[in-house]
Amino acid sequence: MTSEVYFTDMKSENAKNSMIQKLQRLYDETQFNNKIKENEKIAIKTHFGERGNTSYIQPTYIRQIVDSIKEKKAKPFITDTNTLYHAYRDNSIDHLETATRHGFTYSVINAPVIIADGLNGTNNIEVDINQNIFQKVNIARDIYDSDAMIVISHVKGHTLAGFGGAIKNLAMGCASREGKIDQHKIVAPFISKIACLACNVCIAACPENAITVDSIAHINYDKCIGCNDCVGECPKNAIKLNKIKSDEFIEAIVEYAYGAIKNKKEKILYINFLTNIAPDCDCNPFSDRPIVNDIGILASYDPVAIDQASYDLINNQIGIIDSALTKNHAPGEDKFKGVWRNIDGLQQIKHAEKINIGTKEYKLIKI
Repeated sequence: MTSEVYFTDMKSENAKNSMIQKLQRLYDETQFNNKIKENEKIAIKTHFGERGNTSYIQPTYIRQIVDSIKEKKAKPFITDTNTLYHAYRDNSIDHLETATRHGFTYSVINAPVIIADGLNGTNNIEVDINQNIFQKVNIARDIYDSDAMIVISHVKGHTLAGFGGAIKNLAMGCASREGKIDQHKIVAPFISKIACLACNVCIAACPENAITVDSIAHINYDKCIGCNDCVGECPKNAIKLNKIKSDEFIEAIVEYAYGAIKNKKEKILYINFLTNIAPDCDCNPFSDRPIVNDIGILASYDPVAIDQASYDLINNQIGIIDSALTKNHAPGEDKFKGVWRNIDGLQQIKHAEKINIGTKEYKLIKI
């Protein structure tokens, strides 16, 4: 089986061929409006970016999709879920303020912004999936309750998954706080006994009081939720991300993606932006230099195919030499392994195909 993936490049010669117009043609080609009905509630799942980050998808693009959905007299809303780490998006109040700062206001996007897992991330529903790691997954209730969904993803690298596209957006982005804990506990951090100075900084950083210090710091893994706040706060880089378990983590996020789409699999459109392709997530409070130049926008009904196509298009580029890309600069080489050398970003695509989320075989159709 082969899935169709629609593609438009970044070339814009005039106002009639702007990226906004090209996105509209891409959307029209998918005929998504034929799948939705009047008064249906349509979740547009995106990422508002952490404060200080500038590489998130701009709200002017989101507005184009909103206006198209409203032509069908459906009811779109823009959504994301609260973060597990503690910054400016771990509760709905701060999250909505961050979205507003980044231009996601009604006057710009013509639709309300709803944080799908509620004030503190507890607006949740258990979904039966009966997979290898999880029998049940915890999905944000307002995403689950929507009638259809458009998943708009900014493609980039990721510290633990290697690659972040549609599958990653579904997995972590559609999970409630409890669901994020499920996934992150697999890669809970560890402490280097050699580097630790017993300075106590990590005690204050831990929201769950899971760290104690004597001659060195210790993590109580029964309490640890895997938020990794302590990693960023340690002044000596003595607390490390547990990348040894990255394979299990990747399988876990794929199973969460399965649960996020289970009740509306045939009514989900995926749009991947291959722009500002950063080495790491938009959850960072900064934007690093892209690892390759901008490529274009993709759309598909298959999250596996669109991620595989995104991966291939990026790897066919010449890597930017003075970016975070430390190797694999040549066309055809794996750019994400050039940044995260111990992580196989393709594993999530392979596992997603294995559990029947989609197929990595695709036909690229240029619009």
